[in-house]
Amino acid sequence: MSVAFNHSTLATTANLITEVQTNLNRGTIGATSTPTSTQVTNWLVRAKEELMEVFGFTWARVFAYMDTVAGEYQYALPTDFASGGKVVRDITQDVRLFNLAPIAFDTVFPDVAGNANSAPYIYCIKDRELWLSSPASGVYRLELEYKRTGEDATAATWTYLPESMLFKLTDYATYRAFMALMQFESAQVYKAEWEFAVKKATRGDGRKKWAASGYKVHSWL
Repeated sequence: MSVAFNHSTLATTANLITEVQTNLNRGTIGATSTPTSTQVTNWLVRAKEELMEVFGFTWARVFAYMDTVAGEYQYALPTDFASGGKVVRDITQDVRLFNLAPIAFDTVFPDVAGNANSAPYIYCIKDRELWLSSPASGVYRLELEYKRTGEDATAATWTYLPESMLFKLTDYATYRAFMALMQFESAQVYKAEWEFAVKKATRGDGRKKWAASGYKVHSWL
């Protein structure tokens, strides 16, 4: 089994700075450039801390990603995976997969390899692997949110933000970079992108929490 979950390609400081560098289209960001790599890193950290405050992200829960392979149903978990508290989402179809305990999974799906290939919808965690209820019918982008092992992370650790949030960090840092360059029109474009993205994510997060609460409104009319 060669397919495994990995952290986002943006989940390093260097890659985040490269994304900002691409947005600026002014050459390499380094120790003596305007802005400097230190400035950009500080802006990224500030944006991350704001998102952590708004959405409740914590260093103890991180995100990893994997693209399924047609015909495969077993995938290796990240090395820092700790049992419990896991959520798997199919980003391609924008759905959350249903989790079964190993005993129930083996009872319902005694011969996974013999099942017809399909889109992922049920999964199980066993033997340090993620099992799908059927071999994948194609490429589906899966996001795994899980409790990690190890000690507290540093300010420059980004893995406990989902990939969509990492792009938001670069919007904020690009906005601040254009301000430093006194290119105010471009700065306002990225500031608007940052603010719109955060508001959109906040509304989406609110809807998910409401749906998960199971609360129902009864009409007395």
